[in-house]
Amino acid sequence: MIQTTELFGLPFVNATPSTWYTHIKTVLHDNEKAFLVTANPELVLRSLRDSEYNAILKKATFITPDGIGVTAASKRLGNPLQATLPGIETARELLRTADNLHKRVFLLGGRPEVMKSLIKQLSIRFPNIQFVGTFHGFGKDQEAADAIRSAHADLILVALGAPKQEQWIASVYDLVDRGIFIGVGGAFDVWSGHSKRAPKLFRKLKLEWLYRISTHPRGFEKLKDLVLFASLVLRKKSHI
Repeated sequence: MIQTTELFGLPFVNATPSTWYTHIKTVLHDNEKAFLVTANPELVLRSLRDSEYNAILKKATFITPDGIGVTAASKRLGNPLQATLPGIETARELLRTADNLHKRVFLLGGRPEVMKSLIKQLSIRFPNIQFVGTFHGFGKDQEAADAIRSAHADLILVALGAPKQEQWIASVYDLVDRGIFIGVGGAFDVWSGHSKRAPKLFRKLKLEWLYRISTHPRGFEKLKDLVLFASLVLRKKSHI
């Protein structure tokens, strides 16, 4: 069993990266079913504002702290999480394991030009993975579930961005009997070469969030959400 800690009403995975990656790779190895959510401050705020979205998140098998903001908040609130577990790293570890085990991977989301480059790049990096399908039809739940089921997918990567990717996974999750589902946000753009991840220095200094904000078209909105999240943490701290 992986340890969890409740924060903002959500059960976050509380583990070292090594423990977490070992656990989720075992889930893939054993052909178990799972719904993974990688939660940053923006996603946490949305869950607090939107009760339906909050209910979707609580159906997830695992919620990981994606971003230094969540782990910093946990320490400030006296309920510390052991580590930040970036979603893009979890997805990469799953792809490495899928490659080692010759697993079947299904991709959803991304513009056509991104998907073409993405499959080419991933096939080079992970030659033993069987890429068994792609899908773009948000809202076509049964059709998507049938495609995933007929492809016998072991790992389903969904790049629709929050909240759409979590809503989509929740809509099809009960319609299939296998597979690890994980929302990967903008990872397809990074892996395909259409956008860049933060430089190593930013990642080392735990400032990847700053790079993303400064380069994102909705950067100002994201900055406002971070300020709101910080004020929420400070208010909660003052009531402890």
